[in-house]
Amino acid sequence: MPKKLDEPDIKALAKKPIFEKVADGDWYQYGKEPQLQAIVKSSTQAIQKLNKIAVDDFDEALKQLHELAPHMADDVEVYFPITNIEYPNNLFIDEGTFINLNFTILSAGKITIGKNCFLGPNTQLYTPNHHPNKKEMRREGWQYDLPITIGDDCWFGGSVIVLPGVEIGDNVVVGAGSVVTHDIPSNTVVAGNPAHIIRHV
Repeated sequence: MPKKLDEPDIKALAKKPIFEKVADGDWYQYGKEPQLQAIVKSSTQAIQKLNKIAVDDFDEALKQLHELAPHMADDVEVYFPITNIEYPNNLFIDEGTFINLNFTILSAGKITIGKNCFLGPNTQLYTPNHHPNKKEMRREGWQYDLPITIGDDCWFGGSVIVLPGVEIGDNVVVGAGSVVTHDIPSNTVVAGNPAHIIRHV
C-alpha cells in the first residue's frame, strides 16, 4: 500500500536535495531530475554490457557486477542475463545468497537481501509508488520510493514480485508467481496474488 496519499508540498520539496527526498520517501518528479536519469541510463547500459560479457565469460561478468553493485557480499552469485538494477548503490545483499536469471530492480528505493537466500528466475523488486487516485499527479510524473527488505534464508520460486515498502522476515518461502503486497512474518510459507500465509514452519 502507498505510504501516503497526500499531494506534495512543492515549495517544501524544492528546498530538499533529490537524494534526500528519495531516502526520505518523499514525492519527486523523475522526469525533472537529471541526476537520477543519468544514474538509471548509466546502470542500464552497464547491465546490458555485462549480459553480453557473460555470454563468453560468466566469471568476468560476475566480477564486474560486484564492482557495479559494491554492497554485495563477495560470495553472492547472480545468473545472467539480468533485466535491470536501476540504482546499484542502493542494493545490499548478504553472504551466501544466489539469484537466478532475469533479476529486476526498479527503482531508487533501498533493497536489502539477507544471508543464504535463493531467489528464483524473474524475481522482480519494485520500490516506486505513484498516486492511485490522482491521475493529474501521474501525468506530471510524481512518484516516491519505499525500501524493500528480505530477511535471511528466504526462498522465492520463479516470477515472484515484491511491491514497495514490503518487509519479509527470515526463513520465508514464497511460492512461484506470487505478488507480495504486504509484510510477511518469519517462518512462513506464502503464495498467491496477493500473497497470503499458507502455513507456518
